[in-house]
Amino acid sequence: MKPIEGYNKLRGGYYTPDKISEFIAEWAIRKTSDSVLEPSCGDGSFLSAITTRYRELGATDEQIRNNVLGIELDDIEAEKSAQYGTTVICKDFFTYYQEEIEGQTQFDVIVGNPPFIRYQHFTEEYRKVAFALMNNHGFHPNRLTNIWLPFLVLSCKALKPTGRVGMVIPAELFQVDYAAEARQFLSTFFDKLTLVTFKRLVFDDIQQEVILLLGERGCNKHGIRVVELEDMSDLIARGQTCLENTEFKELDHSRDKWVKYYLSNEELELLKRLNNDPRISDATDLFEINVGLVSGENDFFIMNHQMVSEYNLQSSVMPIISRSEQLKGVLLTNEDFNNLVAAGKKVFFFASGNVGTDDLTENQKSYISYGESKDYHRNYKCRIRSRWYSVPLTWEADAFLIRQAHLYPRMILNRKHALVTDTLHKVRFLDDINGDKVAAAFLNTYTFALSETLGRSYGGGVLTFEPGEMRKIRIPMKMSEHLDLQKIDQLQRDGKIEEILQYTDKILLHDGLGLSEYEIVLLRSIWNKLRDRRMTRKNRKIRH
Repeated sequence: MKPIEGYNKLRGGYYTPDKISEFIAEWAIRKTSDSVLEPSCGDGSFLSAITTRYRELGATDEQIRNNVLGIELDDIEAEKSAQYGTTVICKDFFTYYQEEIEGQTQFDVIVGNPPFIRYQHFTEEYRKVAFALMNNHGFHPNRLTNIWLPFLVLSCKALKPTGRVGMVIPAELFQVDYAAEARQFLSTFFDKLTLVTFKRLVFDDIQQEVILLLGERGCNKHGIRVVELEDMSDLIARGQTCLENTEFKELDHSRDKWVKYYLSNEELELLKRLNNDPRISDATDLFEINVGLVSGENDFFIMNHQMVSEYNLQSSVMPIISRSEQLKGVLLTNEDFNNLVAAGKKVFFFASGNVGTDDLTENQKSYISYGESKDYHRNYKCRIRSRWYSVPLTWEADAFLIRQAHLYPRMILNRKHALVTDTLHKVRFLDDINGDKVAAAFLNTYTFALSETLGRSYGGGVLTFEPGEMRKIRIPMKMSEHLDLQKIDQLQRDGKIEEILQYTDKILLHDGLGLSEYEIVLLRSIWNKLRDRRMTRKNRKIRH
């Protein structure tokens, strides 16, 4: 499955391991009369597996040729695919779909490994056709849409009412916003969905986590299940038996992320009940949230004390937090900031004001000249400003929220009145909201468990939140007045999160919401399960 250097990367072609193709073909093809489409057949890994499966079922060469259609844009790859005795069309899938499939043909089975190509590398000629087809079916693709998504959606639309789809799909399906429509569509289009996931990467040379999406229409059993395997060797050893005895969950016909389906039905039910509990506060009832400032060149605008002194800019700087690692507790105090300064951290922001060069001090002019000698003024964000050296500032943050969390998200109260870069989010509490209570209550097991279903994580295992995702956070505020903020701050600085949770869960979840000890333990299980799963991806090794 080695990609051809450069070329295959641009065309999104990564060869599917034979064992995956064989697994999907065996699951999907159940009789010799099944009609099969492979919409992106590449060099024929799936066509080889399909042919083998047909022959196991007793199909003739003629049946295979008549029943199996492969489509491949690249003529060299299409020629390779043709050796397996199926019909292979050398053409763009979307154009072929528009001309020959849309409203005309349906298939019993559609299998494959769609290309993984981001919008900017997606040839415009084909992208227009793909997006027009998506629009025709009520979807709204955008500049974040990857090519695998229209491949998947349109393939599903070409299925018979009793059809099956088996595809190798990026695990992005679970969590990215641009796939939200697809999640909702899949949950209503299929009666039964099976998602086979791997704890370790199964593709050579790419750090792309994949899932095997198995969808069935017209079946009696309804629901969704997640089958989690260790790696390829686990799939090979267990084969189709890995699909047995896995708990089905009720399909949620929303655009929510699918990370929650790693949970048991009991865990899902508890989380659902708490997510609908009116006693728990929505973030939007407590605070506003927005991104921190975007300087356009942090190496110029963010400096340490030594640089400030070198250019005599003491009167031209403001305190700023530029990295989440600079925040240790749930409070940022003057003492904390002074310690950062003493440690040589970059915590000063160059703020000349939005004034012309005639109104700048000589020290400011000297520093700006230094920046121009480095061509910083040519950076996009800088050059589109009327004065490149003047960064627009908006409202002051009452607190910060960690944008990229390792173990768990955290809110930090801004006692220093510092600015913050877009490595964190800034928070402004609504009128009559006590920010101290919110920051203290934020650290509880329910909010942590919920956050794992709202954020998104990639290969490094870091949980990332955009402002829209943070707005969906919920915090149990009942009894929060009994929390000791200073105690929580010190425990956080000491790295004692377990002690914090024992303390806050007792007050907020047990006393405030009336949850039983068992329910709190179950919440802890949810958080641990989802957190540990993403964290294990930090040091994943590719295994064969």
